[in-house]
Amino acid sequence: MLFVACVLVAASLTHAARPLTSVRAIRQLSGQDLRSNRPVADVTTLAAAFQSRAPGYHPRFPMHLVEANVRYRGVTGSALDVRLISAPPRLTARRMRAIGAALGVFTILVACWVVVLRRQVRRQMDIIKQDMEAKIALEERYRRTFERNLTGLFTAKPDGTVLDCNDACAHILGFADRAELLAHQDVARQMIRTLSSGNFASDSLVNFEHLFHRADGTWAWALSNVRLVDGAGHPVLEGGVVDISDRKVADDQIRYLAYYDALTGLPNRALLFDRLKLALASARRHGEQLAVLFLDMDWFKHINDSLGHAYGDRLLKMLADRLRTCAREQDTIARLGGDEFLLVINGVDGPADASAVAERLLRRLEQGFEIDGRQLNISCSIGIALFPGHGEDVDTLIKNADAAMYTSKDSGRNCCTLFRPEMTDFALEQLTVENNLRTAIERNELSLVFQPEIDLLTGQPTCCEALLRWHNPELGSVSPDRFIPTAERTGIILPIGEWALRTACREAQAWTGELAHSRVAVNVSEVQLRQANFCNLVRSILNETGLSPQRLELELTESLLVSREGEPRRIMDELRSIGVSFALDDFGTGYSSLGYLRHFPMDKLKIDRAFVRDLPAHREDASIVSALVNMARSLNLNVTAEGVETAEQLAVLRDLGCDQVQGYLLCRPVESHRLIECLQAERSPAVLALSEPAAEALQLAAD
Repeated sequence: MLFVACVLVAASLTHAARPLTSVRAIRQLSGQDLRSNRPVADVTTLAAAFQSRAPGYHPRFPMHLVEANVRYRGVTGSALDVRLISAPPRLTARRMRAIGAALGVFTILVACWVVVLRRQVRRQMDIIKQDMEAKIALEERYRRTFERNLTGLFTAKPDGTVLDCNDACAHILGFADRAELLAHQDVARQMIRTLSSGNFASDSLVNFEHLFHRADGTWAWALSNVRLVDGAGHPVLEGGVVDISDRKVADDQIRYLAYYDALTGLPNRALLFDRLKLALASARRHGEQLAVLFLDMDWFKHINDSLGHAYGDRLLKMLADRLRTCAREQDTIARLGGDEFLLVINGVDGPADASAVAERLLRRLEQGFEIDGRQLNISCSIGIALFPGHGEDVDTLIKNADAAMYTSKDSGRNCCTLFRPEMTDFALEQLTVENNLRTAIERNELSLVFQPEIDLLTGQPTCCEALLRWHNPELGSVSPDRFIPTAERTGIILPIGEWALRTACREAQAWTGELAHSRVAVNVSEVQLRQANFCNLVRSILNETGLSPQRLELELTESLLVSREGEPRRIMDELRSIGVSFALDDFGTGYSSLGYLRHFPMDKLKIDRAFVRDLPAHREDASIVSALVNMARSLNLNVTAEGVETAEQLAVLRDLGCDQVQGYLLCRPVESHRLIECLQAERSPAVLALSEPAAEALQLAAD
């Protein structure tokens, strides 16, 4: 509120206005809105006067006088010229108290706000401090993970300059530590440039295998994972590297075993079939002839029985080496198994040319072999089949060459025979075996013997393999290698296999003592597994004999899995669901393949005796066994080594990580009722106390 004093200008007073000059008239104006009694035209003049206040003027508390001449309307309605003078109001004690109270309240509010603000700031500072400490701890944890990781980790520029790395990366590249690598960037730069040469988008992870140079100049294989990170226009490679050189060596060895015979290094059956198919296709295109020579050593069984399998295996290796020297580069020499070899001779000029090649082989083999100072004079029987005269496909040619070879044996051995359609000797022998085999069950000529598998950690038998034996009054003791193929070819294997499975389960159910919980392993042929009711047959026999499914193990061959991938998997899954386990028998001697092992629910892999015979003398065999054990471990398979005959072999197999062993050293194949006796007599000294020669062999293998 403004206190305004009105001064009337006498010169401009009219008669009508004079009565208002009295004090009474001025009091009548008190409390009135001056703007309401003034002409509208003077409003602008009044506003301009108050707006022209001196600096520091406040509209509610003016600190300076303001004067203005305005026209005012009197009570009678006449116009008066009036000078308005405004002055600051008087601050009474009451007003001062009100202002003081307001200022006090304001001060208290400000103080409270300051306290609240201070608490909020302190709380925010605590949160920021905790976040900083957590980030520091997380960064330290990541740093420890980076430095202690077994994988080689690095960050580098695209040009190959390493910005940072851990010690593992330095070790992989052949340096002692991280500092040495950063001081010698040439080796790392070469590898990083190899990685950065790949095409990948920003932030995309690329995995690939590659060769690289170590600091010492040697080559090695690595598996690298690399990501290109582009931050604000500064691309950086972040990645990890793992040395996979050992894995590559193992893969190469296993890949080699898939197509080559482990004992002789010759192509195995799988590679032979592939090459023979290609050779037949080439012969058809060019109108050429091709010869298949089936070679079998004479009296090889006698050599094995008299001198031992070790001599026999060494002889087979030497024979394979000599055969290589007799063949041309375009020809193929393969080992089918045992003492049987097959030669594919391309571009022969007819029967006479093929026979001449066979005769040269015989003369070359007559020179004999010397093993450990012992002279061995051997001979071979050879059968010859020609394409296209004696067959136009792989199976027919091999079958006819085999028949001709048996004719050579019947003709006195150490000779070669060209196949003739009228040859019936082999067929007659097979017919004799077949006829006698059909009545073998009824005449009680079949029997089972059992050979245990011993756990190398506990020394206890975990499984006993059932082995089929046949003794015929006319043929004598017939080897399974002779009658099993005939049984499978004719279908007689079905009743024989059922008899063997039922008998093995019945015998196992009667085992007591340390065999009470052992599994029994029964071999199953491809013919049996083709039967639609095979799963029901197994269930029926288990129910009949009372044997727990967990104590039954079925042994399958590699060829069975390769030839019928879909059907065996279904049957195996069904039987495995009730507790039956599966083992892969004689691994490495047939269609060894990494592919099918991943597709079948196997529990055990049995390493063939061919890989065990030369342990510990041959480092190559030890490396192969080690690779097989590592592969089995990666597939969660147990490993059993077959054919263990010496304490030295046992020591090396234990050191290489085999789970179980089986062989004559532990226990010979015996009748069921003699198993306990055999185990007590033969197993304990071999397993529980390695001899000094075994310990020396173990040290030799380690060196």
